[in-house]
Amino acid sequence: MKTREKPRGQALVEFALVIPIFVLLLVGIFDFGRAIWVNDTLSTAAREAARYAIVHGGSTSSDSCPAGPPAQGSDSPGPSCPPYPNGTAYPAGSKQAIKDVALSWAQGASSSLAVSVCYGAVASCSGDTDAALATNARGTPVMVTVSANVALSVPSLLGFSSFTFSSASTMLVNH
Repeated sequence: MKTREKPRGQALVEFALVIPIFVLLLVGIFDFGRAIWVNDTLSTAAREAARYAIVHGGSTSSDSCPAGPPAQGSDSPGPSCPPYPNGTAYPAGSKQAIKDVALSWAQGASSSLAVSVCYGAVASCSGDTDAALATNARGTPVMVTVSANVALSVPSLLGFSSFTFSSASTMLVNH
């Protein structure tokens, strides 16, 4: 009676067929996790920048150098203000301090970050352009939008170069 020979190389062929699918799934899981992380990071950056904008709103005795467009009839502070978070002195009414807060919170998300700050009615906001006659007076809405282009590995295999993630936060100036 003849014994049946073991098939040689069968496991190697099966492994060669399964490993690309396994690696693609594994990289896809990492891409999905990165997309969730970027989205969360941008949400946090927008929220913290909006909070900075509402706390450093209208000029008061405790904050004589407000961020955002000055309120009508308010005393305009001097040409430059004390240093903000990054150590730079911005002119009164500048939105740059708000943008710097957002950029500092989102710095690891992507190399292509864009931040826009808009004061006034949210429906009237367009990028960095404030609504008509908008100021940083108490009760004025301020919207901070943070966006980033992120390249992911698996979609790039399918011809997608990058995805744009964006998050916005709107709060009312309360200071």
